[in-house]
Amino acid sequence: MSILFSGQLNKMRFHNSGSEFMIKPSYYLAAQSYEANLNEAIGKKLTIAYGGKITCISCGKETKKSYGQGYCYPCFISVPQTEECVLKPELCRAHEGIARDMEFAKENCLIDQYIYLALSGGLKVGVTRYHQVPTRWVDQGANRAIKLAIAKNRHTAGLIEVALKKILADKTNWRKMLMGNDEQRSLADQKKQAVDYINQHGIEFTIAPDDEYQIEYPVASFPTKIVSKDLTKEPIVEGVLKGIKGQYLIFEGGLVINIRKHTGFHVKLKLDI
Repeated sequence: MSILFSGQLNKMRFHNSGSEFMIKPSYYLAAQSYEANLNEAIGKKLTIAYGGKITCISCGKETKKSYGQGYCYPCFISVPQTEECVLKPELCRAHEGIARDMEFAKENCLIDQYIYLALSGGLKVGVTRYHQVPTRWVDQGANRAIKLAIAKNRHTAGLIEVALKKILADKTNWRKMLMGNDEQRSLADQKKQAVDYINQHGIEFTIAPDDEYQIEYPVASFPTKIVSKDLTKEPIVEGVLKGIKGQYLIFEGGLVINIRKHTGFHVKLKLDI
């Protein structure tokens, strides 16, 4: 057995081994001085061992509980990465000069935002910064996605999303997503209907290009049932790794663990070789 990774978990990142519109994520976990390639672990027995230590990804202090995917509570209520507009773009006030950190807001809120449609366990609408394409879709486990509209700031994008939530879902059905099931509907047709709808609401936007993105995940086989694991309840998770999708590792028997949910946890990943 060898140590594949040892240290503080952060969300899985990826290199795209495909093309711009046919994305093939090669997942890795980054440590201080190396990257652990997770794709290479598929088909092998992988053990995740949690030793009971959690540290804040912002200040580095040890914390009994992780808030907002990796923060201690003081950082959770103060850092710009956890401001309310992260989850609810319509509440962003950066365009009024109000934010926890205006420099952060200038780089993340007062820039072009894409409103998009994605098939991720069902059709959903979402918002992402222009420089988060295709990362946002891969993190959500989307199989296909299309840009719908371009807004000049996060607040305006949020208003469009709120309008579209009356006719579209805005949440990922993560269980269905992990089972590999998605409707084979036309995203171009759905986009046309959505554009026609938001044109009725008097919100300023630009129609985005019609290019469709497809994502092919490294999954040997999808589960037929899902059993989600939590390291605070079960500090050791192990089994043959069958695939990776979104921020989930998928083990044999339908066991899954959300790596991003455990951001800040200190673990060892051990691989049978």
